Amino acid sequence: MLSYSATGQIGTGQWRLHVPARKAIDIVAGNGLIYAAFEAGLLEYDPIANETSALNAVNGLSDINLTCLTFDASANTLYIGYDNGNLDKIKDNRITNIPAIKLAQIPGSKKINKIVSYGNFIYLATGFSIVKIDPVKDEVKDTWYPTNGNDPIIDLAFKNDTVFALTATRMFAGNIGNFALADPSEWIIDTRLATLTTTDTYKEIEYVGDDLFVLFSKVNYGEDSVFKIKTAGLELINNEPFSMEIYSISNQNGKLALQIAGGVFVYNADYSYHLVANSYSFGGVPKPAASVVYDGNLWIADREIGLVRYTNEYSSTLISFEGPPKKAFYSMDWEAGKMAFASGGLSSIEATYNTGGVYVFEDEKWSLFDKDNMPLWNNQNIWDFLTVSIDPTNTKRIAVGTFSQIPVSIIENNALVTDTFTPNNSPLEYTEAGATSAMVTAVKYDAEGNLWVLNGFSENPLKALAKDGTWHSYECGNAAKNKLSRKMVIDYNGNKWFAIENGGLFGYNDNNSISNPVDDKYVNLNTNENTGALPSNTINALAVDFDNEIWIGTDNGFAILYNSANSFDAEPGEYNAQRIKLEYEGNVEYVLGNTNITDIEVDGGNRKWFGTANSGILLLSPDGQTILQQFTMENSPLISNTIIDLKLEQSSGELFIITDKGLVSYRTDANYEDSEYSNVTVFPNPAHPDFEGPITIQGIRYNSDVKITDVAGNLVYQTTSNGGTATWNGKTLSGQKVATGVYLIWTAANEGKGRKVGKVLVVH
Repeated sequence: MLSYSATGQIGTGQWRLHVPARKAIDIVAGNGLIYAAFEAGLLEYDPIANETSALNAVNGLSDINLTCLTFDASANTLYIGYDNGNLDKIKDNRITNIPAIKLAQIPGSKKINKIVSYGNFIYLATGFSIVKIDPVKDEVKDTWYPTNGNDPIIDLAFKNDTVFALTATRMFAGNIGNFALADPSEWIIDTRLATLTTTDTYKEIEYVGDDLFVLFSKVNYGEDSVFKIKTAGLELINNEPFSMEIYSISNQNGKLALQIAGGVFVYNADYSYHLVANSYSFGGVPKPAASVVYDGNLWIADREIGLVRYTNEYSSTLISFEGPPKKAFYSMDWEAGKMAFASGGLSSIEATYNTGGVYVFEDEKWSLFDKDNMPLWNNQNIWDFLTVSIDPTNTKRIAVGTFSQIPVSIIENNALVTDTFTPNNSPLEYTEAGATSAMVTAVKYDAEGNLWVLNGFSENPLKALAKDGTWHSYECGNAAKNKLSRKMVIDYNGNKWFAIENGGLFGYNDNNSISNPVDDKYVNLNTNENTGALPSNTINALAVDFDNEIWIGTDNGFAILYNSANSFDAEPGEYNAQRIKLEYEGNVEYVLGNTNITDIEVDGGNRKWFGTANSGILLLSPDGQTILQQFTMENSPLISNTIIDLKLEQSSGELFIITDKGLVSYRTDANYEDSEYSNVTVFPNPAHPDFEGPITIQGIRYNSDVKITDVAGNLVYQTTSNGGTATWNGKTLSGQKVATGVYLIWTAANEGKGRKVGKVLVVH
């Protein structure tokens, strides 16, 4: 098994899309390359050079959610279809976008299900019609409506003057020379295929030689069939002595190929086996979405492991790139260079039954923990992974919270789930009487290694698993009982702050005695004027900044609890959260107004990053009074304006962003300080003439004065760090590019020359 990395750490101000790397959905070959489509990106592999490159919406492609590929050999051109009707064309290493379908005002699905090259045109089978593309002008030539737009066209086949259009229940035929094919009445239903009225469906048609074949998919697993469509009716092809779950059919150099659960079967004209690929030499069996024969090898787009080269039964090679194991993301945590991700989802009290598991990203490598590889989860009813927390006292330990029959689990040594907790062996509570699932929406380790748990729809939502292995449950008042719980944070005094739907914000002070609740205190903030003055009781986001202020994001703007430590003993009206007001053109307005805020992160410079429901990401100054930046789909590589969760990898300053369309990240210009200067890094170094981004200095003290001088000591540039990061644009204070040479970097927390922390070579 060989693996080639197509990703790596990014520079300051750069973006990257984290493309799920294990589920290939289509494959084609041409121009000396193998092209494998994944759900959010394209992998190009050069078999001769043994090199890979990955294309996605951040570094070249126009969109995400790929659906299909085709390679037009006559023009050496690759076409890429997308779920929203978008179309990309790659020719001579140039990507051209053809967005006509995506931009069209059409109700219903625009999904491109299949792309077929025939004659001088490219034809698209879409969710509403057949679209004819002129590949020279890169524009729509015509649109045909066999079903009047009511049923998706899932596949196309051409023979002489006839075009066949397949839907899930029937097949249509039309004359290519008929200029009126936009009219549904100009199409006929091909009665050789019966019109289906059951849940069984047609999935694909394919011409092999002069014969047309159809894939018939039954609801029951393993009962699929392939038929040759003859004048007199249908002839069963896969008359095998075993059942077949058939994913697709294809034409492999004039031979019919079936991609099934367990292998690829290529048939001769008499339906004897030409090739059977039913196992990999590195272990396991193929689960091919598609395959192609090229350069004497069978290339497989495997639904579970990615791109595979199959030479023979003794030789097969996995060709991969680094990426998340699956595409579902919901929440995340960071500690000491490690990111952990929960893959589930939440729909109030209803389960979504997402079994994605937990992913870990560390040292640019991804790993997966799910039901298939964790013995304690295997064959158990565990799903909807909602929250993860990395233990700061032992970063090889990860706590996992779910909405399922196993609400809390502990992963040890980056390897195995070693403990699982349910209402049967802990104080965790089921969502209601008679229920079999419990909801945990937040887990959070404190600085001592105790695990705090937020148990939704319970009498006592706040619970803790102490580091000595004992469980504890805490009374937080009637307003917290039996309601949907949301997020939780722990402040620098060890107080726990958590959100309850329709209950507002709760603070809990355990008085540094996790096992003794007698001296504990709690406080509840809500929308009432004297008990919190929150903008809403629907709290989606909580963050603690360096001043121990609690930043509260709601569906109606944000507020700040400035004096959090004293709120537990304050009188009514004395512990209200505050909203930041600014005067604009004579009017007083709240910063961000009634924006629906989904998450808040505090970076190494104490600045606040806000995720929103439909406005992308905003960066606010430390005091929240100034909007420093805003990233949206329209002005950046952000793939969606709907932000689900944010988390800063504070050692590098990379901001990880979960959207409704996947995971993307952006390297900010701030990170946590290093007051000891133990690992100062300067990059890029040297800075070459073609480098346009900032030169970054990381690993310095918080809020440092940074000066750049030449070797003679002349001041060239000066700035102040954001946390432990400072940046230099390679220019003088007057805005001129510096000359080629070595430049020294000095930093200090006060006036004076300070200490030299690094040097950089700039080349022009």
